[in-house]
Amino acid sequence: MNTLPELVTGQVLLLVAPQAARPAMLALAARMANSGPLRVLDGGNQFNAYRVAREVRRGQPLPSDALNSIALARAFTCFQMEALLAAQTAAPTPLVILDMLATFYDENVPFREREWLLRRCSTHLARLRGRVAVAISTRPPRAGLPDGLQLLAILEESADRVWQLEAPSGLSLQPALFQE
Repeated sequence: MNTLPELVTGQVLLLVAPQAARPAMLALAARMANSGPLRVLDGGNQFNAYRVAREVRRGQPLPSDALNSIALARAFTCFQMEALLAAQTAAPTPLVILDMLATFYDENVPFREREWLLRRCSTHLARLRGRVAVAISTRPPRAGLPDGLQLLAILEESADRVWQLEAPSGLSLQPALFQE
């Protein structure tokens, strides 16, 4: 899957997929950047500017300032993700959140605290929902992480549309040593 549907202002789209659908989300970011300003919050160190630049060039034969229109912020903890969402204004700039739950799956933070922070994030998403288009990707929790399913359910409640993609059968999802 390399393309996602167009985002709709006033809706939150959640994509739950292996590797947080990284290629599709980067292609979506490139497509949106070609149309104007874009905010990207990266929770799982997913943003690859080279790949986005390639996608931008594929969509526009002439040089453009699409990459300059992307405001990127990275969250390395669930506390930072909540703070980044709290700081988002309701400006009419679309928002893409890459691998949002990656920081919330951190078992070094007590579950109740992660749950509380994610509920605050849901409140921020509800505030933004009426004014901007929001696309969120996340990966499903790994087996043996029961709290992860609860966190995923909270995030799914915050979304208007949820797409769940599964890995093709027989395909190994071992991470690549080097990613594009």
